[in-house]
Amino acid sequence: MPEPILAGIPAGGMKETYEVKLLICYLLASLEAPLTLDNLSEVCTQDGLVDYFTLCTAVRELEENGNLASEQGVYALTDLGREAADKLKKALPSSLRDAIVKRGMRMLARLRRENEVSADIRRDGNGFQVLCSLHEESLTFFSLAFYAPDREQAEIIAGNFKKKAPEIYQKLIQELTIS
Repeated sequence: MPEPILAGIPAGGMKETYEVKLLICYLLASLEAPLTLDNLSEVCTQDGLVDYFTLCTAVRELEENGNLASEQGVYALTDLGREAADKLKKALPSSLRDAIVKRGMRMLARLRRENEVSADIRRDGNGFQVLCSLHEESLTFFSLAFYAPDREQAEIIAGNFKKKAPEIYQKLIQELTIS
């Protein structure tokens, strides 16, 4: 008979706050990147691994105990938290450690991509300009401006550009560099 679902967490999910605190410390230590509560929630609550309320309790307790420091809603591991993660990581199953780090890395890669692509919509006379660019920090790889007669079409262009910017860039470079 399958284990019942408890507080929205299926069998195999983490129900104890101390386990979740270990998971958070391990995740932050492995990624070596600070995360917001939304980021932590995205990674940890996926597939019912942790419920949101236990996650929030764990984050609050880690901060109160000096394992996490927060600045403007971004949580970073302190030296104490890093030490705890290192000493106690074996308390978490290796499959769970691997899975949570993979999830975190995928999320960081997505956030990085989102920060490298922009598509701004500006009113222009009777229509709209969609200013699209692909950049990394201060280096702009390319930028294009498109005219759209209405807001709906401008949003479609912006959305599609955000989804396909790397492919568009590769195709443009290929077309422009082949003689």
